[in-house]
Amino acid sequence: MDLDGVLIDFGDTLAYINEEGYRRYEEALLSVIRKRGYQGCLSRLHSVFGDALGGSSRGELGSLQEFWQLFLENLGVSNVSAMAIRELEEVRSHHSPVMFKLYEGALQVLYILRKKYRLALVSNCAIGTSDVIKALGLTDFFEVIVLSYEVGVRKPGERIYLEALRGLKLEPQRCIFVADEISDLEGARALELKTMLVRQGVHTTHEAEDPHFKPDFQCCHIAEVTNFL
Repeated sequence: MDLDGVLIDFGDTLAYINEEGYRRYEEALLSVIRKRGYQGCLSRLHSVFGDALGGSSRGELGSLQEFWQLFLENLGVSNVSAMAIRELEEVRSHHSPVMFKLYEGALQVLYILRKKYRLALVSNCAIGTSDVIKALGLTDFFEVIVLSYEVGVRKPGERIYLEALRGLKLEPQRCIFVADEISDLEGARALELKTMLVRQGVHTTHEAEDPHFKPDFQCCHIAEVTNFL
């Protein structure tokens, strides 16, 4: 295929949530906020925390401090001190490296692609995900990393793809977008990027305008991407 650039999604494309690591993260958060008078259960925290993370992906929060303040307020914790914020951030920093795991073969794929193409990472993700990407050893593979919470737009909004293309200095017709969700690929195709669907996550048709969307290429696992590129 005559291409110059590859744009790649992060969550459920290169990496997936480590459920055990995520559970321990939430338990550590619970320990901190119980000292501030929170009497709720872990399931309540799980729900509120998930909503807060999802909301932060839109770039409406200016800092992690704002994120923690909003999270505590939504839990009904009124004793929001600087010390509490600092302790929560220490928990996040400690657990970030094990929050996600790379799919088997993901690094090998990136090594191969980097030799042939210019690469950009394009992700809808929660505030602070840049730390996770760094901890997983992905940063050096990409010339450009565009995260929704940093640019204030989520896929399939066209600006998030355009930010990556501008960073790579490439035309969309010379690039392909690789992702696990059809909705992401719909946004890419609208800008004339080629598309590749990796059917390994659980949200393939989530928010898709056309659940029967036909990508240019598709495979079942990230390790198979280099069979096409």
